[in-house]
Amino acid sequence: MKKLTILLVIIFTFLFSTTSWGEWSYVTETLNGNKFYYDKDRVRKSGKYLFFWYLTDFVKPVGGEFLSVTRYTQLDCSVFRFKNLKLQVYKNSMGEDEIKSEGREHGEWKYPKPDTLFENLYNILHDYILL
Repeated sequence: MKKLTILLVIIFTFLFSTTSWGEWSYVTETLNGNKFYYDKDRVRKSGKYLFFWYLTDFVKPVGGEFLSVTRYTQLDCSVFRFKNLKLQVYKNSMGEDEIKSEGREHGEWKYPKPDTLFENLYNILHDYILL
């Protein structure tokens, strides 16, 4: 019975870890080496909107404190605008370890600038959802 309990604790620790995300799909890398990914398994469509998580993985700690950030974003496919809904900051890269801070973002609708990584990301997501 004791072995079964230990085995169940180990299994549930890995299954329900707060940092267990789906597979991050690579999007692009900036000139300074920061990388961007999105969670392909968690893209959701509701009407004209897409909801998704994307991750920024920094080469050097930002402010000496964190190496990655995830954002939950709403994309309006009808006019190609977006707004970030939630932000999570992680001490380690790739959204690993515990969340250092998190918060809701109540920003205005924004439009991605042409030929930027955000325009590329939103085009990838839009095309992905149409497949």
